[in-house]
Amino acid sequence: MVARIETPIGEMWVDEHGVRWHRITKQEPITVEDAAEVQRIAAELTQGEPAPAVVDIRSVSYAGREARDTFGDSFGSRFESATALIVSSSASVAMATVFIQITKPGRPVEVFTSEVEALEWAMSFLPTPPSPGTT
Repeated sequence: MVARIETPIGEMWVDEHGVRWHRITKQEPITVEDAAEVQRIAAELTQGEPAPAVVDIRSVSYAGREARDTFGDSFGSRFESATALIVSSSASVAMATVFIQITKPGRPVEVFTSEVEALEWAMSFLPTPPSPGTT
């Protein structure tokens, strides 16, 4: 069993493959303080080493600009080698894709509606990716 750590906005864990997951469940707006605490927890979980991440943002209603900036490129470059975002609809995929094109993160970021596809993509950024079909 993989230990899950509560964050101010959901739960985080590293799975058996070495992919860091963050399932966001907070319905209220995400603050810069929330983002800073998530950053601390991510660093602790991966011992400061970048890892591919799957971030489930299906429950997010709003994140302030400072929180988005904290989760943005400086956070990702230090703690995530790649980021797979899980959203709830094709409309959300379109909006997230435009945001990614505008912000130009310094790491690969893709948007998915499927957890399986998000995990398979994230695992391709592991130092030694598992064989296809081992998710």
